[in-house]
Amino acid sequence: MLKILYVVSTLKRTGPTNVLYNLVAELDRKEFEPIILTLSEEDPNFPSSWRAFEDLNVKIFSFNFSRIKGFVSGRKEIRKFIEQHNINVVHLYGFRGDFMLNREITKNVKIISTINSNIYDDYTMLYGKYTGRIMAYLHIKSLKGKIGVACSNFVSEELKKRYNVDLKVIYNGIPYKEYTAASKEEQISIRKKLDLPLDQKIFIFVGYLIYRKDPITVINAFLNSRACKNSTLLIIGDGPLREECKEKCDLKKGNVKFLGNQPSTIEYLKASDFYISSAYSEGLPTSVMEAMSCGLPVVLSNIKPHEELVSGLNWNYLFPVNDYKKLSIIIDDIIEKDYGTLSNKCQSVILNEINSNVMATKYQLLYKYD
Repeated sequence: MLKILYVVSTLKRTGPTNVLYNLVAELDRKEFEPIILTLSEEDPNFPSSWRAFEDLNVKIFSFNFSRIKGFVSGRKEIRKFIEQHNINVVHLYGFRGDFMLNREITKNVKIISTINSNIYDDYTMLYGKYTGRIMAYLHIKSLKGKIGVACSNFVSEELKKRYNVDLKVIYNGIPYKEYTAASKEEQISIRKKLDLPLDQKIFIFVGYLIYRKDPITVINAFLNSRACKNSTLLIIGDGPLREECKEKCDLKKGNVKFLGNQPSTIEYLKASDFYISSAYSEGLPTSVMEAMSCGLPVVLSNIKPHEELVSGLNWNYLFPVNDYKKLSIIIDDIIEKDYGTLSNKCQSVILNEINSNVMATKYQLLYKYD
């Protein structure tokens, strides 16, 4: 049996953490033993997936490093951990793990690193151009001697163009058997439970309220649409743009609901009719895939990862980034179309191409063979 060590910063409930959960849940436990190592303690201000991983009977360890201590002694501690636990394969998720662990200190252990975004765009938008460029460069340099995996063709192509690095491609996947479309009766029941309108169309946005996700465009477009009068927009997530988002809305009307961070989004997806993502940059967005698996027709900004998800659908519901007027037109258009046809198209992508079973099969082959 191969011991697989997954190294992550924390198990904060994010897209990459959800992908890791889906991967571990699908592993063949007769061949692979998953072990998780977190580098820092969980943030009490955000939902954590720690308990969910424990429910999968996964051993979890944490160094509880501060940022400084991690960079000072992280390499030594990880190497010691690998030796003590007889690890065969290390699978890294994120900058910190990649930076701390290099080929030279683990010569007899296979190291795999998954890149879940176009890190240049991601880091420069999050940390500023100067710091972000340095971090992206260091992250790419840290892949030397490792097996690098991109979560989408777009990420692989962008990093090849910018850094001349070759990455394998394994699509992130979601458990399509869990994220299923709700029947009308189930949807009504969930809406009653969540105190949501029973007789309106519901649009949903899921993500951090940050510049890269661009929630402002979604809110402006929704409020500018004709559909706004008889529809509700759910905003799930939190972040520095929260107050600016709220200022855009007449909260007394109640047709834009700010729900903050939620430990699970599946019931909100099942309660909704349409999903909107206005992001400037993504890797392969988990929340969009979850919405598609639940049968929600998706309205997406026209970035490459979004286009990649709907490339085989002849999908007419893409809009230019930051163009709330075009998005508003699409909102009014999509509610007039045949819902069942659009829903089935979105579900088919996940069922046939991008799901956690396919993802796990490909990673298991990578763990076993070069």
